[in-house]
Amino acid sequence: MTIDLGRLPRRELRPGTQLYRIHAAEHGPWFFANHELGRFNPLAQATRGSCYWAEAPLGAWVEKFRTRMMLTDGDVRQQLVSKLELAHAIEVVDLTMRGGLAAGVTAALTAGASYDESQDVASRLQDLVSGVRYRVSHDLAQELIGVALFGPRGPQPESPFGSATTAPIGGDLIRVAEDAFGYRVLPFSAS
Repeated sequence: MTIDLGRLPRRELRPGTQLYRIHAAEHGPWFFANHELGRFNPLAQATRGSCYWAEAPLGAWVEKFRTRMMLTDGDVRQQLVSKLELAHAIEVVDLTMRGGLAAGVTAALTAGASYDESQDVASRLQDLVSGVRYRVSHDLAQELIGVALFGPRGPQPESPFGSATTAPIGGDLIRVAEDAFGYRVLPFSAS
């Protein structure tokens, strides 16, 4: 079944909506990727990419660490968590809604092993909406929501979506990730 872009459900994310991203400490939060390793990376136009955020800090954790269940505190310290508060309303395609089936969307688009179809959809959507809202594939409860925002390819010093505040990953988030998913963060030994 071909995905009909005109029938995809849309959602407005309001000003003040908070999104979270975990990223390498040596980089800022704004990196828009367009390589084949990201599910919603647009590949058809080399000047655009996707920057992956989540609606909760735990969603950002799962998006970053995925199935890497054993980490050292050094691994975690090499990352930062950024919080974005949207400066203005944006429109996204919402792939968490059941109405997406009428457009040809199944769970394979957001959780399947192949990224070909989702990258094709992102390539076709990149100039029509600000991003894609989806269920984080590594959350088997399918409760955590990710948002892939579209923007100029590569690292950006700022974004039209709003400003982000950045901080080290706190112990509370580590404990929640350990309790909810079974991640383990072990003390780093430099010996």
